[in-house]
Amino acid sequence: MRAHIVGRSMLLFAVSVVALATLTFSAWSQAPLDPQSLVGEWSGPWRNKQLPGANGQYHLTIEEVKGDKVYGQVTISGRETVQFKLSGTLDGNRLTFGSANPTVFLIEGNQMKGSAQGAVRANPMDIALTKTK
Repeated sequence: MRAHIVGRSMLLFAVSVVALATLTFSAWSQAPLDPQSLVGEWSGPWRNKQLPGANGQYHLTIEEVKGDKVYGQVTISGRETVQFKLSGTLDGNRLTFGSANPTVFLIEGNQMKGSAQGAVRANPMDIALTKTK
């Protein structure tokens, strides 16, 4: 009988720890984003979702954030190098830019993860960036 009570107590303790960790993580991930923290250089890999082995580097420089507007430039390298200016929108922790070939990033701290539709000749990309400066 005592083993049953100890086992049940351990189970309740474990469930409590998991619930507390989940609440803490949830609160952390919903912390408001300081838009000015985005200014700087972000870099990381991209990979083509449909063509295994097609990948390269993605560099995003955010030069200015005014309200919900984000301005900067992107350099994508791989088989070819493409560079363009961006004018995007920040909604909470979501950065979007590009109308013909939309790019969407979710931001958590110094990390951005997202996807881009790519150019007409390209396929959709997965992108993971880390703030470097």
